[in-house]
Formats: sequence, C-alpha cells, structure tokens
Amino acid sequence: MLKQKWLLIACGLQFVLIGAMFINAYLPVYFGDEVKVIAKGYDPRDLLAGHYVRLDYGVKSKEKYPKNTEVFVSLQKLNGEIFTFGEILTQAPKNQLYIQGKVESYSNQIHLKAIEKYFTTQENAKKLENPLAKPNQEAIITLKILFGKARITKLEVKEIESN
Repeated sequence: MLKQKWLLIACGLQFVLIGAMFINAYLPVYFGDEVKVIAKGYDPRDLLAGHYVRLDYGVKSKEKYPKNTEVFVSLQKLNGEIFTFGEILTQAPKNQLYIQGKVESYSNQIHLKAIEKYFTTQENAKKLENPLAKPNQEAIITLKILFGKARITKLEVKEIESN
C-alpha cells in the first residue's frame, strides 16, 4: 500500500511540474506588455528542428563579457508602436522594459532567449522565406514581455520605406 501511495505521488508530481513549466512559458503571452521590434529573418531549412524562421535583431555588445554572461537588453520606443534595442546591462533595469539575454563568446552577439526562432507551418515558412530574403523587406515582430521573458505572438513582413 505504501509503494502505491509513493508511486501515485511521483506520477502526480510529474504532471504538476510539467503544468508549472507550461504556465511559466505562457505567462508573458497572457500578462506581458506588447511591443513591436524590427528584425531580419530567413528560413534555415533545418530538417531536425522543424519549420521555423530564424530572426536576427542585430543586438551586439560593445563591451567584452565572459562567455554565457546573463545580460538585460533595454527597449526604447522609436516611433509609434515600434521599439528598438537600447543599452545592454548586467542588472535588470527598474521601471523599464527589457529582455533577458546571454552573451555568445565568439562574437559578442547577444542571444535573446526564446525569440530568435519563430516556429510555424511548412507552408507559412515557405511564404515568409522569399520576402524576408529581399534586402528591402523587414520583419515586424510582435512580442509580449513579462519580467524580461519574451514570447513572439506575431510576425509580419513589411517593405522598408526609402527616403
């Protein structure tokens, strides 16, 4: 009887942990602040990882940080509803929108957690590939951000206005 009780607790605990991980992943989508940022993207054709568009936000560090340093990239309003990436900090800023990231050692490129790949259907990935490959196109990414955790909610392709 005691073994059955522990087995039931162990199985139940697994479901609770998976549920907690799921809720943690979706909290930004439901309670986060919505922002739009600009990115360049392409379809990498990765057979093992599924269909997605890889996004490059162009966030690089001017300073040298040790490998895998946790950083916080602040967001600043550019115009209308578009935001741009600002200062790179080692402490989370107070009263300001930010996204958590990590420094990649070889290029000081900042890896923005959970928003560098936009997973989609095969048909949608093919539709996005050609427009994103053109130099006069850009991706407008709608993000939801909560406590530095960001999730992509929408990707639009827009032509760059020339002046």
